[in-house]
Amino acid sequence: MACVQQRTKRSGKDPLKSKAKSKNSAPTAAEKPALVLKAAGDIVAVADTLINSDSTALDSLGLRNGIALADSAATDTTSNPDDLQNVVKYTAEDSTIMDVVLKQVHLYGNAEVNYGTINLKANYIRLNWVTNEVMAHGDYDSTSKKMIGEPIFQDGPEMYNTKEIRYNFKSKKAIIRGIVTQQGDGNVRGDRVKKDTEGNFYIQKSIYTTCNLTHPHFYINAPKIKMVDKKSVVSGPFNLVIADVPLPIVIPFGFFPFPKKKEAGTSGIIFPTYGQEPNGRGFYLRDGGYYFAISEYINAAVTGQIYSTGSWGLGLATSYSRRYQYTGNFSFRFNKNRSSDEIQNLVGVGGTNDFSLVWSHAPKPRGNSTFSANVNVSSNSYNQLQEQNTSRYISNVASSSVQYNRTLGQYMRAAASLRVNQNFGQINPTTQLREGGTTNISSDFSFGVNQIAPFALNGGRARWYDSFRLGLDFSGNYTLTNSLTSIDTTYSRLGFRVGNQLRATIDTAGNALPTVLPFNLDNLPQFAKDAQFTGRYSLPISLPNFKILNFINLTPSLSLTGQIYTKQYQYSYRGGNTVRIDTINKVGNEYAYSFGAGMNTRFYGTFFVRGKRLEAIRHTVIPTLSYSYTPDFTGDNYGFYQTVQINELGETQKLSRYRGVGNGVSNGRASSVISFSLNNSFEMKLKSKSDTAAAQFEKVSLLDNLSFGGSYNLLADSLKLSNITVNANARIGKNLNLNFNANLDPYAYVLDPTVRSANQTGYKINQFAITKGQGLANLQNLGFTLGTSFSPKGKDKQRVTPGPNTTATEDQKEFIQRNADLYVDFSIPWNVSLNYNFGLTKPGLSNAQLIQTINATGDLSLSTNFKISVTTGFDFTAFKPSITTLTLYRDLHCWDMSFSWTPFAGSASRVSNYNFLLKVKSSILQDLKLTRRRSFQDRAAY
Repeated sequence: MACVQQRTKRSGKDPLKSKAKSKNSAPTAAEKPALVLKAAGDIVAVADTLINSDSTALDSLGLRNGIALADSAATDTTSNPDDLQNVVKYTAEDSTIMDVVLKQVHLYGNAEVNYGTINLKANYIRLNWVTNEVMAHGDYDSTSKKMIGEPIFQDGPEMYNTKEIRYNFKSKKAIIRGIVTQQGDGNVRGDRVKKDTEGNFYIQKSIYTTCNLTHPHFYINAPKIKMVDKKSVVSGPFNLVIADVPLPIVIPFGFFPFPKKKEAGTSGIIFPTYGQEPNGRGFYLRDGGYYFAISEYINAAVTGQIYSTGSWGLGLATSYSRRYQYTGNFSFRFNKNRSSDEIQNLVGVGGTNDFSLVWSHAPKPRGNSTFSANVNVSSNSYNQLQEQNTSRYISNVASSSVQYNRTLGQYMRAAASLRVNQNFGQINPTTQLREGGTTNISSDFSFGVNQIAPFALNGGRARWYDSFRLGLDFSGNYTLTNSLTSIDTTYSRLGFRVGNQLRATIDTAGNALPTVLPFNLDNLPQFAKDAQFTGRYSLPISLPNFKILNFINLTPSLSLTGQIYTKQYQYSYRGGNTVRIDTINKVGNEYAYSFGAGMNTRFYGTFFVRGKRLEAIRHTVIPTLSYSYTPDFTGDNYGFYQTVQINELGETQKLSRYRGVGNGVSNGRASSVISFSLNNSFEMKLKSKSDTAAAQFEKVSLLDNLSFGGSYNLLADSLKLSNITVNANARIGKNLNLNFNANLDPYAYVLDPTVRSANQTGYKINQFAITKGQGLANLQNLGFTLGTSFSPKGKDKQRVTPGPNTTATEDQKEFIQRNADLYVDFSIPWNVSLNYNFGLTKPGLSNAQLIQTINATGDLSLSTNFKISVTTGFDFTAFKPSITTLTLYRDLHCWDMSFSWTPFAGSASRVSNYNFLLKVKSSILQDLKLTRRRSFQDRAAY
């Protein structure tokens, strides 16, 4: 007998209960029958003699218990290099035919072969033990009129869909017809494929695309490509085909790397953009360089730019991430700007050096310490000359901070921070660059002991004094700034003249102006001389609360605060009405203590309406009254103030040794202050619309808060009453938010005869405004904000995936959550936000300054993959629109399209800006894009 066929309709994993028999019921040894005693998946075959299924004998095909062994000569103990290294296992659902003469096994119907990490599935598979090859193909189904069971070849994590495959187990070579395989974000398809021993694929009539459709929207068409083992695709001449239309442009070669694990990417060249800008630097190549995929935790990109007038720039950007620990990014950019005016270049003017440092570090909450950073430091003109984002281009301020916090045990804590605040100044009409910018660098640290109850350490709470609590806070600050704040040393303010030169610049209104120096290394000694270290400490004390008449809360208070300085002022009388002020380096301590008490209560008033739905309106009132007393610390026994003669009449003043004359001359005196406030809230009680509601009534807030507050100093020699503040906020309905604030000065103002200005503030006198015919109080400032937003019910704006795609990895989702503004959420049908802002400022007798704007933002999904977004506003004071931007987003499956147009940007140089971008989504082909823009930085760019 040459072969034995076995058929079954069962799964390959289910054993057959029947046994196939030979033609002769009693075979002899001379006939050497080959019998099959087992179903697919667990076949037992014998060649010379009939054995049981548990026998250890081998058949002529090298099979034992239905498994093809790696070495058919099992009795040979020596290793043969040509032997297979793993066991070959196979199953078939329909039938298994073994050809003893040719040493072949034919598998029909959902056949499967496993060899080590290799798995092959097909409708038909043939095993050849002579050549150690496996061949597989699909079959044509006349019912569905299509091929079924085409081979799927898997080698470890790599999977290949084919039409026909021949694979050699020993050489690991393969011949494939019709391959489709996913490699990173892209997939490779080809007609005829050859696989070598190193895992490389040589593909003829191939295409490469990142579109996962059966009929892709676009692909790269190449006669031949080589797919290097799990690393990259290398192509010869190719052209791009979009929507089945081949583009006539042919590229001589192509290289497409596969991303590494966890979105680290692959190192490679970053192609620059080119264009022309209107700032005088001419034509440019910008943002080209090299990307370094250092590891799965960190990457870096080095980029540069060059302009036709000689300007150039370099930049370094890196991002890093470690799951469950921290994420961050860092970038530093430097630009050498050269003027297009050759005369300015010859005399050494017109050029600038710009830099930008951005660092963001966000830790994950863990342990007892945290370190975070949010740094954004740049030169004055960097945003104006380098930034392409409209909001950053017009930005005039920047702030940075680096913070470290640590908890020391249960009661102690410590923190340190470094802060940088910048104001880039105003644009010079001549140079059109920002000048007069200020930079403040401050270093802060703090140490504290949490409040503890010393009388209740053992858990006692029954005694009234057990609630007494005590803590400790200490903090320090050191500040460097290029804005050397001037001191107002006018005689009208101080009552004497300063004998030595102090920084004193007075404007036409009589106000002191700061002296701003360029922030550079040459001026650092001057900044350090003006800098002051200040340490502050306090003892937070909580005293027991008491009840008065069961509804009034009485809380006594006691506080001790102090400051430590590294510099002191020393005053000396020079005759006449002149005083000399000297600064000496000497550590000093100034402290103050106070005590007082506060009372508050709460009462209600209910107005019953008995309407159709409105049942009642409730008014809640919370009055608060507190008293604080601080002794006089200007006495000579404290040493905080120095008594100085100021004129020939022998008149004296007490001047602070630590705060000088810059912060007033009357600090440290005794105060006895009564503070008061009145908080109100209104809500209504409505009947439920439905009888099946869980509650019969529902409460709706009418006014969340309406508060009035102020203070009165009993020991002040004048101006005892402080300004009155008014604040209100409410939520009207479900979508309307209201905020209101005002500041009222109860005292009258009169003109200052020493100031020559038609719009002067004047000065305050110790008479109430109502007595001088100026009304009940002078309105100092007023602010009013009304905002609302609308969106469909049941839709939130949490962006978890880019667009409608829901297959993002955890790393991608985490990145999108940190950079939500970079993505468009197509799942929200529409959204509209409106904000109205009104502001009035009127210090003293000066004219009122108004700010009145309305801003609107909204987006609308015209379809599942098409969204339009609008941002606009109107400034009623200037009577012109604010920055207006119209943006269109289109998700084209494997492509993204966006068009942004700014018809008005508040300046003639930025009118009619637009940007069009059409790009492939995949990061592998991120340079396959079409860009056209015209902006404040570019006359034309691609």
